[in-house]
Amino acid sequence: MIAILALGVVSTLPNPQAAMAGSQHHGTDPAVTGCNQNAFLVATRDIETEYGQIVSYVDVYYSSSCATNWIRVRSNPAGGATVKNLWADGQPGIPAETDYGTGSSYSMQVYAPGSTCIHFQVHLKYSNGSHYAETYNAGSNYETVC
Repeated sequence: MIAILALGVVSTLPNPQAAMAGSQHHGTDPAVTGCNQNAFLVATRDIETEYGQIVSYVDVYYSSSCATNWIRVRSNPAGGATVKNLWADGQPGIPAETDYGTGSSYSMQVYAPGSTCIHFQVHLKYSNGSHYAETYNAGSNYETVC
């Protein structure tokens, strides 16, 4: 009886479908909107210490059905804050997002139709709040993917 009841509850939970493209997805969660249903990896960038040691990576995803991008930080080996900034040309930036711990960390998505460039910056911190590592691009304080 409990198994049947549990099965009934599970079958009534919403199943996000892939959403349609539009600026309404700007600043939203790609998993909640269903934009992650057909997303693909478009770029990967290093996260480095000030000494050039690569300690993690940022993956950039694109949803063709929603025309959005978001980033995933694979890990924070230092275990402190992972601070993510993401914006797209022609769109307002979304507020900086912070997650804590060593696990992966996803950002909200930005509306970036077609070949719109997106920009991001990631800072990893130790648990005491001090700087550990960041995305690095010579001559700029952020990364760009078009």
